[in-house]
Amino acid sequence: MSSPKHNNIPSIQLAERLGNRGIEIKGIEARTPDGRIWSIVPLPPNHGRRDDGSWGPIPGLKHDHNSGFRLFEMDERKGPEEHDSVDGDTWGIDDLLDYLEAVGQPRN
Repeated sequence: MSSPKHNNIPSIQLAERLGNRGIEIKGIEARTPDGRIWSIVPLPPNHGRRDDGSWGPIPGLKHDHNSGFRLFEMDERKGPEEHDSVDGDTWGIDDLLDYLEAVGQPRN
């Protein structure tokens, strides 16, 4: 069986080549060791959840290079289920990685 790192190489190479051609990556689908599938969606700068619950640009919202990420657990029976960060609606990259590592371990 090949390692997850080795299995990611073709996807990483494709993402780089798409970017080189001006094609934007709008999300990432990932599988944690417990077998669950996750959709990770990067938000453009100054985007977030508005007061009415919709997502989009928010005037005056200040972020450096992105507004963070949205995280969805993809369940075949129930459909996508959004997981909000403890600190708000969007995930910072470090918190997102820590969360997926913690919740994505196989259950005994």
